[in-house]
Amino acid sequence: MRGWLYLFLFASALWVLLSNIYPSLIPTPAETLAFYSKVGLWLVLHSVLLTLYHSFSGFLVAFTLTGLSILLSLYSNEFREFLNSLNVLLQSVSVLVWTIVFIMLFGVTSSIATVLVTAMASLPALLSAGISASEKLITRYRPLIALLKPSRLELYRHFIVPGTLPEMVSASRVALGIALRISVVAEAFGSAGGIGYQLVYSYDLGIKAGVFAWALLLVVLMIVIDQLILRRLEVWVRSWYW
Repeated sequence: MRGWLYLFLFASALWVLLSNIYPSLIPTPAETLAFYSKVGLWLVLHSVLLTLYHSFSGFLVAFTLTGLSILLSLYSNEFREFLNSLNVLLQSVSVLVWTIVFIMLFGVTSSIATVLVTAMASLPALLSAGISASEKLITRYRPLIALLKPSRLELYRHFIVPGTLPEMVSASRVALGIALRISVVAEAFGSAGGIGYQLVYSYDLGIKAGVFAWALLLVVLMIVIDQLILRRLEVWVRSWYW
């Protein structure tokens, strides 16, 4: 807890210092906070909820695809090899490419593009963790699996899902962080709303306090979700296995 206090004091002092050195470029903390009252609580709340919707929807799409992919890999060694190659390919594709392609397909006003960009960005983290954890689990319990001879669905339900849960929760923490950051990038290219759109809108109008206010809101949102929800969920799940 003290670490966060020290970080807050350091960041605040640095912000005040830079705003005094570059007053025409960097707004003061007071000017930034005053921006929220100017735009109104409704716009702030609406933008936050929209960004959370884009982020969590994309994450859920990626998580579902990961679960289905691991299940199908139990039926075919060829598919498992294909999955490993696909994961490498997904990690090689820039988020910018996904953003442009999906916006071209669905239009700048569609939330579908933002959700799919978020899904494609967070999928590699989940897929890597899921593939690695499931392979290690099967190797570890191979004698027991050979003895019980479960069906593929039983193997998935009773071994893979509970056995890979700690790794998948940890990967989900990373993937959700990616989803929040990337959804803002996709929002900035489109006009479906959200924190990313508002940030770029403020930049285009030259509202420096608005740029810092929306950026600050995103940082605080990510820290709150990670520390108060995801971190505690990870600790809770891992406590079952130790």
